[in-house]
Amino acid sequence: MKHLLAIAGVALSACCGAGAPALAQGANVQTIVSIGGPPVSLLQNGSTNMAGVFEIGGTTGASVVQNGTNNFTGILQFGGISTASVGQVGANNFTFVGQSGQSTMSVLSQFGSTNLGAIMQLGGSNTSTVVQTGH
Repeated sequence: MKHLLAIAGVALSACCGAGAPALAQGANVQTIVSIGGPPVSLLQNGSTNMAGVFEIGGTTGASVVQNGTNNFTGILQFGGISTASVGQVGANNFTFVGQSGQSTMSVLSQFGSTNLGAIMQLGGSNTSTVVQTGH
């Protein structure tokens, strides 16, 4: 569990913490922290998109869709049932999903020249699907 927190912290920091200088260049940065809230849904269309989602609750759900040249997503979920889906279309796509719960499910689709995805799941039932198209 400590390793998951450390990896997720680094991933979210790299994804969204570096966004401040990029704001001057027109980056679309969205960070959501949800404790016991409803499912999260983000749609980003910009040249550089950065999304960070941190959820804690009985049932957590996050959906991120990004369309741009550079797309970065970090999702960290702790809950009984955790679901995450990420769709990215762009030249450079990077995603980290960390999930811990009784049942975890993730779907990652990346279409671009450079695609990098990492999924870490700790649960009783874990399912993930990854589709990457590009070089």
